[in-house]
Amino acid sequence: MNWKQTERWLIPLLMLAGVAFRFVQLPFSCIWLDEAFSIKLAREPLVDIVRILSSDNGSPLFYFLLHGWMKLAGDGEFALTALTVLLDCAALAAIPFLLRELFSDARIRITGTACAAFCLPCLHQSTNLRYYSLMVLCTVFAWLFFYRALHRGRMLDGLLFVFFSVAGFYAHTFYLFVPLSQFFVMAIFHRRRLRAGFMVFMFFIAGTALWLPSLALQVTGYIAGATPETVPELMRYNGAVGAYLLSISSQMLSLDSMKILRMAVAAALWLFVAVQLVRSRGRTVDDRHARELFAAHFASVGVIVLVSMIRPIFWLDKMDLIGLPLVCALTGYAVSRIRFPALVLAVLIVMNLAGTTRYINWRIGGKLTEQRDVITRLGAEVTPEDALIETGISHFTVEYYLGQMKIRTGPRYVFPEAQMTRPSCIDPEKLLKNQPELTQEAAILMQTLKKGTGRIYVFYSPYDGLAPLYSALAATFVLERTIPVRQHPWGPVYSQLDVYRRR
Repeated sequence: MNWKQTERWLIPLLMLAGVAFRFVQLPFSCIWLDEAFSIKLAREPLVDIVRILSSDNGSPLFYFLLHGWMKLAGDGEFALTALTVLLDCAALAAIPFLLRELFSDARIRITGTACAAFCLPCLHQSTNLRYYSLMVLCTVFAWLFFYRALHRGRMLDGLLFVFFSVAGFYAHTFYLFVPLSQFFVMAIFHRRRLRAGFMVFMFFIAGTALWLPSLALQVTGYIAGATPETVPELMRYNGAVGAYLLSISSQMLSLDSMKILRMAVAAALWLFVAVQLVRSRGRTVDDRHARELFAAHFASVGVIVLVSMIRPIFWLDKMDLIGLPLVCALTGYAVSRIRFPALVLAVLIVMNLAGTTRYINWRIGGKLTEQRDVITRLGAEVTPEDALIETGISHFTVEYYLGQMKIRTGPRYVFPEAQMTRPSCIDPEKLLKNQPELTQEAAILMQTLKKGTGRIYVFYSPYDGLAPLYSALAATFVLERTIPVRQHPWGPVYSQLDVYRRR
């Protein structure tokens, strides 16, 4: 088989399929909790975005982009979500350029592109109005210009490396693991370039200085417990080794429901790559680059997993996407070293295509728009005399869709009221500790609601700590009916809509 001729038509075909899979999801999902928070935050002036994030987490660049995109394309959910789809498509388009920079073997480039095109975490995050697609884009371009600067020694490549590295840091502070791994690669494998590389990294550090005061405030908030902890424990992923294997496997195989098989394949592939690198001893450029990327993956995603053993910071299919270009390249390297690469590559593409098609069918038929649909039905019956109570963190999504649909209601309340000025997360333990205060707040709210004349619509959040509100409503008003809401698979917002009338 003439692999270079095959590459000319197969890589464009794979990229076209990847772009199509990303865009076809747009009409079949709706804005949920974190996305509604992104929109709410991006509507603020740029200075206020920085101030709000300083007491939350994350970095401002994505919200700055969304702020500008909103002015350009409007605030409709599909127009806004198109931003992250375009960012992810740009990252996909850059992958073949990175692989061509690193590897002479066309089989590596084809396989790596196939992994990126059908990567389920990327497909999922492409329609998530958050910063993950931007972080992947910065990662791919940073690695591309890192190696272009190493190979060519041109100042422009070094400046572009600094630009995308700084942009990645301002997309999310987790991106710091990427330049950490790149500096590790340079210190171990490219010591003759270390002095020039050190100067380039000084420019990167200088570029991050503006955000350091805000980062210090974020760290202080976490240490003091002012910011709710939202990251799961590592044991959710069966410990450090299991988390690492799941991370790798999720980016090379689109078999979402076969975790054990994926983990076994990932372990076997990583072991195979290690053996091949030891045997080759860096004889070819492809071997040397694969060795460097293998080490870089351990110095980035591997370090994230290890740190999580002390302080949980690991989110599978999110933060580990900074390792995506490395996984794609190393999967391609492994396929190129197998005895029957054409057969293995064909099986890989067919399996990933089937897995991606299954996922897209689920997105299309999964009724992920139900939370939006409930508000649509509400708009047909609610009047300007009716009051709304948005509990927990439901107000981010509810207020967005009420505004989009131009639904007029009576007074709207958020319970607990303090949640209006907090991030898009809630601390259930603090709710339980603050029962006396919440009981008093609920009693005051009941007195206010008694003065109205219409019905009371309650977006019910299933937190035990909200019991004072629900008890007060049941004692003061009559529950007329309950509209169940199918929970969004990516996180709870509200689980039902309760309609009360006055006695």
